[in-house]
Amino acid sequence: MRIMQIVSGTAVNGAVIHCLMLARALAARGHEITLVCRPGAWIGEQLLEGIEVFPSTLKRWPLAELRRVGQAAREREIDVVQTHMSSAHFFGVLLRWFGGVPSVATAHCRKAQFHWALNDRIIAVSEATARFHRRVNFVPRRKMEVVYNFLDDHRFSTISPHVRLAARAQLGLKSHHIAIGTVGDVCQRKGQLYLVQAMPKLLINIPDARLLLIGGGNPDYVAACRREAERLNVTEAITFCGHRSDVRDVLSALDIYTLASVEESFPLSALEAMAAGLPLVTTTAGGLPECVVNGETGFLVRPRDPTALAEALTEFASDMTLRSRFGASGLARARAHFSSASQTPRIEAALARVARRAT
Repeated sequence: MRIMQIVSGTAVNGAVIHCLMLARALAARGHEITLVCRPGAWIGEQLLEGIEVFPSTLKRWPLAELRRVGQAAREREIDVVQTHMSSAHFFGVLLRWFGGVPSVATAHCRKAQFHWALNDRIIAVSEATARFHRRVNFVPRRKMEVVYNFLDDHRFSTISPHVRLAARAQLGLKSHHIAIGTVGDVCQRKGQLYLVQAMPKLLINIPDARLLLIGGGNPDYVAACRREAERLNVTEAITFCGHRSDVRDVLSALDIYTLASVEESFPLSALEAMAAGLPLVTTTAGGLPECVVNGETGFLVRPRDPTALAEALTEFASDMTLRSRFGASGLARARAHFSSASQTPRIEAALARVARRAT
């Protein structure tokens, strides 16, 4: 197939990484891939052997840019367009209307937007996401299917002990510290404030616990988390790491991974933590229960519950054997259910069905 992938994100996030890995995987399976992204976007600057990068502002009005991309699709005889992130989704729907190119949108998040039902097909990254789009955006069940996100599990599981030691030293961790980390934008949706509020109770039982908040984010929310840490007198036990490009190495430095999200679809960061062999403490928000098996690969707690977070983290922090067992189970689950080898053919099949109907 000739497939046009359109992604509107300029920085690094789960949807952008998924698009990058999918484009590479589809190209490796013999498809011709054109990647449409904004000028200067991170994804367009990555090594994309065999993939054409087509820069576009993705502006929908005036119609000049829409016509330009549509012309490119005709010249390349594109069979199907797949879109990622909000602006790309709307752009893809307009290409379908004005250019006749069938469109498949990947639902990485849960937002009320009118354009979803106008696609030929929706690939939701979790059952929770699919239910949302059927209920809120009126997407017919016949247009919807669920294909979980995937990752390169070997990239995270093949890390030497030397990398772990170097990463811990760079992050200021001592050998006796129990490192608990979370990766993602520091923002209200991710709920890092509740992790800060969990720290006093956790430190009573595990004085050597250290919390690493990894990611950039909303400055006001970051400031609120810092103020709360000061109020609770736990500042010395929390490190605000900011944005990191070496997430694989940072994960190797951790002992426990946690997500205190109040809203999630199916976070790639949780899959990466499982692939790194870490036990997880997460909330039951969105698609997280489809990723984390409670009592097997991690513990699930209610959102907005610092006490429950502290209790679950304490259980892992106080038992190395338990951490190892849950981490091994998580790695096995990541390889079995969330690998490129298992998920790419399902996405490929969905694209092929839409492309065939258009011929």
